[in-house]
Amino acid sequence: MAQPTNTQLNTKRTWTRDGFVISTDASLIPIAALTQAFESSQLYWAKGLPEDVMREILEHSLCFGLYTTTSPPTTTSGETPPAPPPPTNLIGFARCITDRVTLIYLTDVYIAPEHQGRGLGKWLVNCVQEVISDMPHLRRSLLITGAGDTGKRFYGDLMGMHEVSAATGDAVVLSARGPGCSF
Repeated sequence: MAQPTNTQLNTKRTWTRDGFVISTDASLIPIAALTQAFESSQLYWAKGLPEDVMREILEHSLCFGLYTTTSPPTTTSGETPPAPPPPTNLIGFARCITDRVTLIYLTDVYIAPEHQGRGLGKWLVNCVQEVISDMPHLRRSLLITGAGDTGKRFYGDLMGMHEVSAATGDAVVLSARGPGCSF
């Protein structure tokens, strides 16, 4: 008997913690604020895009917005959350490009500088990994990170990612830079 495909990727999910909320509801993402983040030096690999292009990207991606809230701190998982507190300020973001069944590519992970060092990036990536773990037919999850050890360690520890190389016999990843590549 075949396993069902993952319909949870089509369901909006929410997590709350200590006055912060993460949601996969892309309609909550303030496009102007996200565009401003893309134009910052924090997202060195990206460039700011026109709002209509950014809107199209969000519509075709699985997005995770991280927000501050004005509600009292609580903690929930993404399974069956109570009504989430209203998000008030986008302070983090992660985007997955996926067919929602066999492949997922994580990109554009961002935490606003004034909120870094609080474990919010780990929490955001753990929420992404929770969703990835619910993909019963997943073949591969991918991401690109800087050549240093920090990103490799961070994503290795949280997501089980490892460097792919011809020497290990895993696979060879091929890439071509497009006009929107900033690095």
